[in-house]
Amino acid sequence: MEQIWKDMLTEHDKKCLANTSSFQPRRGLGTKPAIIVIDMQKAVIGEDRPIYEQQDRYPYACGNFAWAAIRHIQKLLPYARAHNIPILYSKHCYRPEYGFAGRPANDVFAFDNPDCGIIPELEPVIPGDTVVEKQGPSVFFSTNVNNSLRSKGVDTVLIVGNTTSGCARATAIDASSLSFKTALIEECVFDRLEMAHRASMFDLQYKYCDVLPIQEVYEYFEGLEK
Repeated sequence: MEQIWKDMLTEHDKKCLANTSSFQPRRGLGTKPAIIVIDMQKAVIGEDRPIYEQQDRYPYACGNFAWAAIRHIQKLLPYARAHNIPILYSKHCYRPEYGFAGRPANDVFAFDNPDCGIIPELEPVIPGDTVVEKQGPSVFFSTNVNNSLRSKGVDTVLIVGNTTSGCARATAIDASSLSFKTALIEECVFDRLEMAHRASMFDLQYKYCDVLPIQEVYEYFEGLEK
């Protein structure tokens, strides 16, 4: 894998990394994975064009970065289902009964705002696909996700969705803290800013989890059946 953060490293950084064993190239995956699809909602996806061209309509959009990832995720999810790998979706969503009555009625993450919905290109398609509403960055915060995954025997969490510096990062840290083998799929995560995306990918690989190219994930799925 060509490390996307390579160009960001200073000479100081390179020397530090050359003289330490703390940068772990791989931590490894388990034998029972699940995919978590994080917040693939219209409000944070927007249209397939640069973000700065649509901020008036979609102020939280990731634009063309999101759609580049979507094209990979669209292929990944059917492949995972064919290998009986559970898929869990999250939605960042506010409801008055959750204690968010003071938020504006037209909030993009209000449960009845059309932009709060998961985009049709990636919405759940089978009864086994679980959808969890969350109000914090991590999928695990104040939800039943940990128990749900444990009940299925899951030991490995593969993360796709957004954003690398926000909800994907928070979910990866919590998953790692809960002793799941954890990985972000490189082509399937994204952010609004390239700098934030690259720095977050480096930081997660350096401290918490694996960052894997999608081809290795396909090979990993195949290997589970041997």
